[in-house]
Amino acid sequence: MLKNIDYDKIIEAICYVKGIKRHESLKISKDRECKYILFLLLKKYKCGDAESVYKKFLISSKRAVNYGLKKAEEQFFINKEFREMYFEIENVLKE
Repeated sequence: MLKNIDYDKIIEAICYVKGIKRHESLKISKDRECKYILFLLLKKYKCGDAESVYKKFLISSKRAVNYGLKKAEEQFFINKEFREMYFEIENVLKE
């Protein structure tokens, strides 16, 4: 069951797991794995404000978002460490 999770909670969970302070959340856009996890979680929880998140993290076009999402899905299936980090963030969100 999906809880009502907005993008702020997703960003807080990523920052918590990666050890980034909340006011330094732009570091997420520089870390490829964090950005990919952000794409996957926004898609999973169907956040309505996804476009404002993309603008906040300087992602300019829908095409870049689609490409990033495709790469994120590939990483999920290929990279074990990426998958473990994804599930760790999921556990933080469920709490």
